[in-house]
Amino acid sequence: MELIEQFRGCIIGLAVGDALGMPYEGMSFEEVAKIDIKYFSDSPTGDLKAGQWTDDTEQTIFLAESIIEKVYFSPKDFSEKLKKASLMRRYGPTSTKVIQKLKKGYSWREVGIVSDTCGSAMRSSPIGLVYSFNYNLVEDYAVLSSIITHKGNGAISGSVAVAISIAMIVNNEFNLDRVVKIVSKYDNFLSEKIEQVYEMTSENIGRVVKKIGNSILSYNTVPLAFYCFLSSSNFEEAVIKACRCGGDTDTIAAMAGALSGAKFGLKSIPDKYRKVENFEYIFSLADKLYNTYTKILDVLS
Repeated sequence: MELIEQFRGCIIGLAVGDALGMPYEGMSFEEVAKIDIKYFSDSPTGDLKAGQWTDDTEQTIFLAESIIEKVYFSPKDFSEKLKKASLMRRYGPTSTKVIQKLKKGYSWREVGIVSDTCGSAMRSSPIGLVYSFNYNLVEDYAVLSSIITHKGNGAISGSVAVAISIAMIVNNEFNLDRVVKIVSKYDNFLSEKIEQVYEMTSENIGRVVKKIGNSILSYNTVPLAFYCFLSSSNFEEAVIKACRCGGDTDTIAAMAGALSGAKFGLKSIPDKYRKVENFEYIFSLADKLYNTYTKILDVLS
């Protein structure tokens, strides 16, 4: 598989997972179990239409645009882009407070909140893609990206977990033991929960959700995304399974979609999902991220 296909699969996969999980956000596991999930659906509250995505994708787009423009990760530039956030995209409590402060003129150095919600983990995939040639750089940028909004150890470790896993996947070097070891530098609890879901991949989803939890905390969403990724044999299985977790379904499915999309590539994503909002633009961002990656390698070689 060509590397560019993995870049495309990762970014498109994230948006598809986000949009697929959007209608079920906040529902219990039992409520989602009654629904036959096959395609995009309108939000039951009427705020978003079928195929539209939430803040997971919007923040990923902001991060991708910033990396493409600056080549390196610029906290200042990324923070400027966050000011454009559309809060109708269901921004979480932490990100909302931070963005409101940024819009008032506060520096990115001043606005981060000690929070362990999943807002930084859900957007860190572009870092894993572009800087995959250097895992230390991926790790450092994932931390820096997180603390702009989320300074809690659980949030930081979640950002690192997703970014470093994406980097390893596109290098065909994914090793969960190594991921767990890196994540444990920032938060032992999250690293233990990721390790725990690996041991539960053969168990049914209901038992896993009951054991792990499905709230907006990074301690819940990140391990569940890894469970969906590790226990699935294809992209669609992973994102539908993520939707079935209930709780923070859009974020769980976004991260599972990014991981699975990076592994299986764009061609693994059924054509029907190309109706996701702004498909062509997101596709172009994936290609530009790949071009940024190759430019860096050209300079380093």
